[in-house]
Amino acid sequence: MPFIYTPSLYGFIGALIFLVLALISLNDEQWLETAMWGLLGAAFLLKHLPKLLVFRFLNLVALALLAIGFILFLIEHVDQIT
Repeated sequence: MPFIYTPSLYGFIGALIFLVLALISLNDEQWLETAMWGLLGAAFLLKHLPKLLVFRFLNLVALALLAIGFILFLIEHVDQIT
């Protein structure tokens, strides 16, 4: 039976969803949302790559991108959250 590391697959699916949302907002010319979804997609992709390749530094870059994407998400949607 082959071993499939499912959290890694879920991470790549999450990255794909974020990148699709970035492309949708790029077509609508909403630059802040495009940057937000693009950064979150890149962060998820970088975060789950080291499970396939051994790069510890990418985890720090992914964490920084997740923080920036989260801040952009809060800037964009803070009025809907409250």
